[in-house]
Amino acid sequence: MLDPKKRRQHVNGPIVHRDIRSEATHTPIETPESLHADPEGQGDQYAAKHQETGLSREPFSIRRVRKSQGNKLTAMLQVRNERGRYLEEVLNDLSEFVDEIVIVDDASTDGTPDICRAYPKVVRLEVLEKPLFAEEWRLRNALWQAAAGTSPDWLLSVDADELYSTEAKKAIRALINQEHSDWIAFRFYDMWGGRTHYREDNLWGLHRRHTASLVRYMPGYPYFYPQQNHHVPRLPLPCTVLPGISTELKVQHLGWAGSLEDRVRKYLRYKRIDPHGEWGSLEHYESILDPEPRLIPWKEEQ
Repeated sequence: MLDPKKRRQHVNGPIVHRDIRSEATHTPIETPESLHADPEGQGDQYAAKHQETGLSREPFSIRRVRKSQGNKLTAMLQVRNERGRYLEEVLNDLSEFVDEIVIVDDASTDGTPDICRAYPKVVRLEVLEKPLFAEEWRLRNALWQAAAGTSPDWLLSVDADELYSTEAKKAIRALINQEHSDWIAFRFYDMWGGRTHYREDNLWGLHRRHTASLVRYMPGYPYFYPQQNHHVPRLPLPCTVLPGISTELKVQHLGWAGSLEDRVRKYLRYKRIDPHGEWGSLEHYESILDPEPRLIPWKEEQ
């Protein structure tokens, strides 16, 4: 799974936004002074090193929630009008390797909540009467609060168009059943026009960095999201100061794998929500319509 011989330092776990407005809903507590990332090794040696340094300064209330066995893994999803897309496949997939699933439905009009209710591992489903899609940070926060209310040990932030590779699913228990690292990052691939190729060019390189989507939940820790209407990080910002592991395990993002018509609809939605590029890149939005993008064959194995 992970090669302990690779020692390149990763500092690109969760993205740190320096200039944000925030509302913390918990009393702040002491946190480590710097972000630690696993240099592509899994490990025991790496974890032990930081146990002797930064982690030793953490309060007992945080240390005692770390355990090496019996961790409950809870997936959390925000969904909206997902019928006929990938939701059922994603829920079937998650049901194989997570313990519970928490979902916030953003005022769907196509019966999406009925799909969610059909899965026994969906232990909490909250259906919003008014959509929050145009205020994504509020939607992310609502999902986090709903998931936190189920007493999870680890939270896996999943979108309704993401599939974890076979290797990632096999590795995930070992990754959470340890006492040293509090977030896990994966490589996400933007599949394009199908599932056989992913996109790679100057504007499309999500897979070239690591994205943290799995985090240990610690009651009392001051979690909050940046107040952005679009492109909000999937994990709360305070997670970035905790020690974590960057892996080479893969996740397929199927959001661009559909038809050209689907991609045009997403393009129009992005331009409507963010017409001036306040939350993202206008150049990136326009590249969605590129008629001949550079595509690379997909290989699930490392």
